Amino acid sequence: MKIKYTWKHLDRSEAAESYATEKLERVTKFVQTVINCDVSFESIHGEIQANLNLNADGSHFNAHNQNKDIYACIDGLESKIISQVSKIHDKKSKH
Repeated sequence: MKIKYTWKHLDRSEAAESYATEKLERVTKFVQTVINCDVSFESIHGEIQANLNLNADGSHFNAHNQNKDIYACIDGLESKIISQVSKIHDKKSKH
């Protein structure tokens, strides 16, 4: 899965990007085709805000998380997006 990363008011971190890519690969268990995936990180008042936009299987998913630690922020994004994607996957598989 190809992910586009955007950094605002933060230095780019390849370690954080590879961690996020590894975590977000779990989404592919629930979707067949990922059209695009955008992740943005922004520092506001010492807190890191992360946004995730995902277009897959004809649906649009969005997750947002805020934390002082970037890795905790990524974990929160993963949890939220997996919850959304698995819910839609379950609905489609029941029909």
